[in-house]
Amino acid sequence: MILFVCTGNICRSAMAEGLLAHDLASAGSDLVVASAGTHAMTGGPATSHSVGVLAEHGIDIADQRSTLLTDYLIDQADLIVVMTRVHESAVAALSQDARGRTFLAGEVPRLGGTVGPLLPGTTLREWVAQLHAARGGHMTVGRTADEVPDPYGLDRSIYEALYNRLSAMSTAMRHLLAPS
Repeated sequence: MILFVCTGNICRSAMAEGLLAHDLASAGSDLVVASAGTHAMTGGPATSHSVGVLAEHGIDIADQRSTLLTDYLIDQADLIVVMTRVHESAVAALSQDARGRTFLAGEVPRLGGTVGPLLPGTTLREWVAQLHAARGGHMTVGRTADEVPDPYGLDRSIYEALYNRLSAMSTAMRHLLAPS
Protein backbone atom coordinates (compact mmCIF):
# COMPACT_ATOMS: atom_id res chain seq x y z
CA MET A 1 0.00 0.00 0.00
CA ILE A 2 1.06 3.55 -0.76
CA LEU A 3 0.03 5.97 1.99
CA PHE A 4 -0.07 9.75 1.51
CA VAL A 5 0.09 11.83 4.70
CA CYS A 6 -0.68 15.49 5.39
CA THR A 7 -2.30 17.34 8.28
CA GLY A 8 -6.09 17.14 7.87
CA ASN A 9 -6.38 14.62 5.02
CA ILE A 10 -8.83 16.93 3.25
CA CYS A 11 -6.55 18.70 0.73
CA ARG A 12 -3.05 17.52 -0.21
CA SER A 13 -3.09 13.85 0.73
CA ALA A 14 -6.71 13.41 -0.38
CA MET A 15 -5.87 14.88 -3.79
CA ALA A 16 -2.64 12.88 -4.07
CA GLU A 17 -4.49 9.66 -3.23
CA GLY A 18 -7.17 10.36 -5.82
CA LEU A 19 -4.63 11.24 -8.50
CA LEU A 20 -2.31 8.27 -7.98
CA ALA A 21 -5.17 5.77 -7.58
CA HIS A 22 -6.61 7.06 -10.87
CA ASP A 23 -3.25 6.98 -12.66
CA LEU A 24 -2.35 3.49 -11.41
CA ALA A 25 -5.79 2.10 -12.27
CA SER A 26 -5.48 3.59 -15.77
CA ALA A 27 -2.17 1.74 -16.10
CA GLY A 28 -3.77 -1.54 -15.00
CA SER A 29 -1.96 -1.63 -11.67
CA ASP A 30 -3.54 -3.20 -8.61
CA LEU A 31 -1.41 -1.25 -6.12
CA VAL A 32 -3.52 0.14 -3.28
CA VAL A 33 -3.38 3.86 -2.49
CA ALA A 34 -4.63 5.43 0.75
CA SER A 35 -4.24 8.65 2.70
CA ALA A 36 -4.39 9.92 6.26
CA GLY A 37 -3.81 13.05 8.29
CA THR A 38 -1.72 13.66 11.37
CA HIS A 39 -4.55 15.77 12.83
CA ALA A 40 -7.48 14.52 10.76
CA MET A 41 -11.01 14.47 12.09
CA THR A 42 -12.03 11.01 10.93
CA GLY A 43 -14.88 11.03 8.43
CA GLY A 44 -14.58 14.62 7.20
CA PRO A 45 -15.01 15.33 3.48
CA ALA A 46 -12.31 16.72 1.24
CA THR A 47 -12.52 20.49 0.76
CA SER A 48 -14.80 21.76 -1.97
CA HIS A 49 -11.79 23.12 -3.87
CA SER A 50 -10.03 19.73 -3.70
CA VAL A 51 -13.13 17.95 -4.98
CA GLY A 52 -13.87 20.56 -7.63
CA VAL A 53 -10.39 20.84 -9.09
CA LEU A 54 -10.01 17.07 -9.41
CA ALA A 55 -13.52 16.72 -10.84
CA GLU A 56 -12.53 19.10 -13.64
CA HIS A 57 -9.89 16.52 -14.57
CA GLY A 58 -12.21 13.51 -14.39
CA ILE A 59 -11.23 12.32 -10.91
CA ASP A 60 -13.96 11.91 -8.31
CA ILE A 61 -12.99 12.21 -4.64
CA ALA A 62 -16.40 13.45 -3.45
CA ASP A 63 -16.93 10.35 -1.32
CA GLN A 64 -13.44 10.36 0.15
CA ARG A 65 -13.38 10.80 3.94
CA SER A 66 -10.52 11.85 6.17
CA THR A 67 -8.69 9.28 8.26
CA LEU A 68 -6.47 9.84 11.28
CA LEU A 69 -2.91 8.56 10.88
CA THR A 70 -2.32 5.54 13.11
CA ASP A 71 0.53 3.15 13.74
CA TYR A 72 -1.62 0.42 12.15
CA LEU A 73 -1.87 2.35 8.85
CA ILE A 74 1.85 3.05 8.95
CA ASP A 75 2.66 -0.62 9.51
CA GLN A 76 0.46 -1.61 6.56
CA ALA A 77 2.12 0.87 4.19
CA ASP A 78 4.97 -0.18 1.93
CA LEU A 79 5.61 3.43 0.88
CA ILE A 80 4.69 6.49 2.94
CA VAL A 81 4.67 9.81 1.09
CA VAL A 82 4.49 12.86 3.36
CA MET A 83 3.91 16.47 2.38
CA THR A 84 6.35 18.11 4.84
CA ARG A 85 9.09 17.28 7.32
CA VAL A 86 6.55 17.86 10.11
CA HIS A 87 4.52 14.95 8.74
CA GLU A 88 7.68 12.89 8.40
CA SER A 89 8.39 13.45 12.10
CA ALA A 90 4.81 12.52 13.01
CA VAL A 91 5.17 9.20 11.15
CA ALA A 92 8.47 8.50 12.93
CA ALA A 93 6.90 9.32 16.30
CA LEU A 94 4.29 6.63 15.70
CA SER A 95 6.66 4.05 14.23
CA GLN A 96 10.44 4.18 14.12
CA ASP A 97 10.30 1.14 11.81
CA ALA A 98 8.74 3.34 9.10
CA ARG A 99 11.70 5.69 8.78
CA GLY A 100 13.13 3.92 5.75
CA ARG A 101 9.72 3.83 4.02
CA THR A 102 8.88 7.51 4.54
CA PHE A 103 9.68 10.10 1.89
CA LEU A 104 8.82 13.71 1.16
CA ALA A 105 6.49 14.02 -1.83
CA GLY A 106 9.17 15.32 -4.17
CA GLU A 107 11.72 12.72 -3.12
CA VAL A 108 9.90 9.74 -4.62
CA PRO A 109 10.00 10.89 -8.27
CA ARG A 110 13.49 12.36 -7.86
CA LEU A 111 15.05 9.30 -6.21
CA GLY A 112 12.97 6.99 -8.39
CA GLY A 113 14.70 8.49 -11.40
CA THR A 114 17.97 7.19 -9.95
CA VAL A 115 16.67 3.79 -8.83
CA GLY A 116 14.54 3.08 -11.88
CA PRO A 117 11.06 1.58 -12.10
CA LEU A 118 9.55 -1.20 -10.02
CA LEU A 119 10.45 -4.32 -11.96
CA PRO A 120 8.45 -7.55 -12.23
CA GLY A 121 9.43 -9.90 -9.42
CA THR A 122 10.34 -7.02 -7.10
CA THR A 123 7.91 -6.15 -4.31
CA LEU A 124 6.96 -2.56 -3.58
CA ARG A 125 8.78 -2.79 -0.22
CA GLU A 126 11.95 -3.99 -1.94
CA TRP A 127 11.76 -1.08 -4.38
CA VAL A 128 11.20 1.33 -1.49
CA ALA A 129 14.32 -0.07 0.21
CA GLN A 130 16.22 0.82 -2.97
CA LEU A 131 14.81 4.37 -2.76
CA HIS A 132 15.96 4.60 0.85
CA ALA A 133 19.44 3.37 -0.12
CA ALA A 134 19.57 5.99 -2.89
CA ARG A 135 19.26 8.74 -0.30
CA GLY A 136 22.18 7.30 1.61
CA GLY A 137 20.15 5.59 4.32
CA HIS A 138 19.27 8.86 6.04
CA MET A 139 15.69 9.53 7.09
CA THR A 140 15.56 12.31 4.56
CA VAL A 141 17.81 14.17 2.23
CA GLY A 142 14.75 15.91 0.93
CA ARG A 143 14.98 19.47 -0.14
CA THR A 144 12.61 22.24 0.83
CA ALA A 145 11.37 22.01 -2.76
CA ASP A 146 10.34 18.37 -2.03
CA GLU A 147 7.72 19.63 0.43
CA VAL A 148 4.15 20.50 -0.59
CA PRO A 149 2.67 23.52 1.25
CA ASP A 150 -0.82 23.45 2.74
CA PRO A 151 -3.52 25.15 0.61
CA TYR A 152 -6.20 24.96 3.32
CA GLY A 153 -8.25 28.14 3.50
CA LEU A 154 -6.68 29.63 0.38
CA ASP A 155 -8.42 30.42 -2.90
CA ARG A 156 -9.10 28.03 -5.73
CA SER A 157 -6.10 29.16 -7.80
CA ILE A 158 -3.82 27.72 -5.10
CA TYR A 159 -5.63 24.36 -5.40
CA GLU A 160 -5.22 24.49 -9.17
CA ALA A 161 -1.48 25.01 -8.72
CA LEU A 162 -1.48 22.16 -6.19
CA TYR A 163 -3.24 19.95 -8.73
CA ASN A 164 -0.55 20.72 -11.31
CA ARG A 165 2.22 19.82 -8.88
CA LEU A 166 0.56 16.67 -7.56
CA SER A 167 -0.44 15.58 -11.06
CA ALA A 168 3.17 15.79 -12.26
CA MET A 169 4.28 13.83 -9.19
CA SER A 170 1.55 11.23 -9.74
CA THR A 171 2.45 10.80 -13.41
CA ALA A 172 6.11 10.28 -12.49
CA MET A 173 5.13 7.78 -9.77
CA ARG A 174 2.86 5.92 -12.18
CA HIS A 175 5.76 5.51 -14.61
CA LEU A 176 7.93 4.21 -11.77
CA LEU A 177 5.37 1.92 -10.14
CA ALA A 178 3.48 0.63 -13.17
CA PRO A 179 5.87 0.85 -16.12
CA SER A 180 4.31 -0.14 -19.44
